[in-house]
Amino acid sequence: MLQPTTADEVAQAIADARAARQPVEVRGGGTVLDRLPADDGPVLSTGGLTGIVALAAEDLTVTVRAGTPLEELTAVLAEHGQECPIEPTAGAGSTVGGRVATALAGPRQLGAGRIRDWVLRVRFVPGTGKPTTAGGVTVKDVTGYDLCRLLTGSWGTIGVLTEVTLKVRPIAPERAWFATSTPEPDLDARLYRPAGLFTTPERTHALLEGHPDDVADQAAIAGLVPANEPSLPRAARASVDPAHLHAFTAGLDASRSPFVAQDGVGVCYLDGDAEALEDARRHAEQLGGSLLVLEPSLGLAAFGRTAQPDPLVQRVQDALDPDGVLAPGRWQQ
Repeated sequence: MLQPTTADEVAQAIADARAARQPVEVRGGGTVLDRLPADDGPVLSTGGLTGIVALAAEDLTVTVRAGTPLEELTAVLAEHGQECPIEPTAGAGSTVGGRVATALAGPRQLGAGRIRDWVLRVRFVPGTGKPTTAGGVTVKDVTGYDLCRLLTGSWGTIGVLTEVTLKVRPIAPERAWFATSTPEPDLDARLYRPAGLFTTPERTHALLEGHPDDVADQAAIAGLVPANEPSLPRAARASVDPAHLHAFTAGLDASRSPFVAQDGVGVCYLDGDAEALEDARRHAEQLGGSLLVLEPSLGLAAFGRTAQPDPLVQRVQDALDPDGVLAPGRWQQ
């Protein structure tokens, strides 16, 4: 386990890996990758890169080192009545860099937008070993390619995040979960900007945020009743075009693959045995999507079938990680 505490140490670790021609696997808090089949090579952990670098509450921005626990960032921002809504759907231990690197949908993505929408600037070390900065805190600071979006969701395969600058916003005065009595995947048409919608075979859960009176009025108009946050299956996550999510869930056998669909986002959380999840993977791929398996005991490939890389994707990979030292093959098109 390599545990650098500075960006220079990250760069040295990558340089050593290039010299030894030994690929390394990049990890943050391990809340996702610790649930995937382990690679045989060394692990480069960003857990030593911690701390808030700069908080400009008046400008609604914060700069934080990549290994900082998300709970720490949340607590610091809350002291100023602010937040950055990039939290995971469940569990604790996620790091800021890990959330950006995986870009997996959080519970409020429907209302807050994707993780990449909150990233202003990143500092990272690509596979070349040269520390690099992309993006900027203000628009006039930004030049060149939008590498912030490229790094978001790259799974540590083209660069090791060392520092991230994020947008923040005021915390909503009210946040509450509600539910319908039956599944209603089109519930968003009757609500004003719900933070999140999750449909199970039995009902639809809605997360509403805003002024208390507005939240209460929305719930009443839509016929919602107060409810607990839904419990999400943890074995796998399917991702399809949001327009195809209903078609995906309609093709599932809920008795073999219990599911919760994240409406408007195109994500579906599933449980089930290996055969059921393989069927779900094929179904997702037929719809142009994919399925990520997060339960290693099932013996399934985490990322599914690896297609022939698009030439543009390969050129990006070759430019940022020419020697393939950053877990090559994990980056999805």
